[in-house]
Amino acid sequence: MRDRSRVSSGLAAVAALCAVAMTQGQALAAPADLSAGPRGYDAQGTRIRGAGDAAGAPALDAGRTYTDSVGPGEKRYYAVGLDAKSAAYVSAVAAPQPGSGVTSFRDGVRVTLQNPDGGTCDTASPRIEGNGGAYPLADHVVRQIDTGSLSSCRTAGRYLVTVERQAGAQDSARWPLELRLMVEPPVKGGSTGGTPEGSWRTDPPRPPSGTPRHHEGGRRFGDAPTVSTGVWRDDFRPGETHFYRVPVDWGQQLSAVAELPADSEDKSSGLLDKAVSLRAYTPALGLAKRGTVGVAEGKSPGTEVSTAPVAYGNRYGKADYSVRAMSVAGGYYLAVTLSPTEVAPHVKGTVPVTLRVRVAGAARGGPNYQGDALKQGFGLTDADKKAARQGALSVGDDAMSVPAEDGTKSTLRMVGWTGLGAGTVLLAGLGTWTLTARRRTAAGEADETPFASLGDAGGTAAGASGTSSASGVSGPSGAGEPSTGQQLGYGPPSGW
Repeated sequence: MRDRSRVSSGLAAVAALCAVAMTQGQALAAPADLSAGPRGYDAQGTRIRGAGDAAGAPALDAGRTYTDSVGPGEKRYYAVGLDAKSAAYVSAVAAPQPGSGVTSFRDGVRVTLQNPDGGTCDTASPRIEGNGGAYPLADHVVRQIDTGSLSSCRTAGRYLVTVERQAGAQDSARWPLELRLMVEPPVKGGSTGGTPEGSWRTDPPRPPSGTPRHHEGGRRFGDAPTVSTGVWRDDFRPGETHFYRVPVDWGQQLSAVAELPADSEDKSSGLLDKAVSLRAYTPALGLAKRGTVGVAEGKSPGTEVSTAPVAYGNRYGKADYSVRAMSVAGGYYLAVTLSPTEVAPHVKGTVPVTLRVRVAGAARGGPNYQGDALKQGFGLTDADKKAARQGALSVGDDAMSVPAEDGTKSTLRMVGWTGLGAGTVLLAGLGTWTLTARRRTAAGEADETPFASLGDAGGTAAGASGTSSASGVSGPSGAGEPSTGQQLGYGPPSGW
């Protein structure tokens, strides 16, 4: 209680800092529309109403996006007709509004795929993974058709998909849903093996440097702009999630770093370290990798992801989910969330986030499909391949393929102050204020630093090894891993 006066005075000081920053127009650009709140997920598609039981389940057609909604404790049924030859992916995106009351590892949805006999083929349970920040939850359920999958789920017939929202949630509002069925044609040869163990670097490639280019992210997966290897900048309101599409071909590896501006006083302050989250998704919207906090002393606060190279046979590997997920070529997605929303009342305007994207490795041959995989949403167009090549050439391929010279695994780089918005200066003030409180604690005072409980909205729940990260915001081991269509409990391969 005795530190509340310091909290009030700290907020007042930060507000004053913001006011001063906005008066100096020659140095800082004032943000537009300061009164606007965070923009939520913009669900779009063909309207459908899920049934309350299996008998009335409406059918989902392949290649079409549908929209519905789900309330607390509600279970919705849908049907998909599958043949006995093709792999199938049914994705669900549940989108609580920014600022809604959510609880870590309690709020979420459970997606299930059942075969014609009622047996379970696959499940996925995306959940909120940080207190105080609502963000879109996405994952898919999968039906594979080769020997690595369940035999009872390789038959043709009417399959059921259920989406059940976890009961007991604080948020009583209905959550918008996006649903999509993607069918991957069977293969008739070509390269269908997995990524050999130890054949790629498990430490992320060095991210590109240089002046960021502004690129506004999408408000949903469907309108995500395409980016390639390079340095990108976008403006966020706290609580927003922006989406970006990255073409990744067979044999290539995706890595990315989402950074906030560094605090000039304390570049690894606890508040900034956990304020941005990053997640990677497959072309079929399955969770491919959760981001991990990757801040080192003297570096900008941020989160990084790095995947295994794409190989068709990864789907059948006895490996971590993040390896099995990298089994199709196409447009992968990066979802960046600026959180927590409790900071929003104290931030006037937008905050710039830098996204450093790297697609490493030369494209290799993949499987030969019996049908048009590109039409079904798998693979890359000529324009995608051209963009990826140009992006790699624009930043210089060789300079980024090795770790930092100091031998550390840090991949974060400092973001300069020049030209940043007033909201950035305000966040820096919050970071300095946190440092001041920390120093007072070291002198023997009680630590009641404001925002001390704020977590990463998107997740440092699992690192490359599938274990809890050192950031302190990982979830319980029983939270479950993302779906890959096999429900395997294998550990990661050696060297991962």
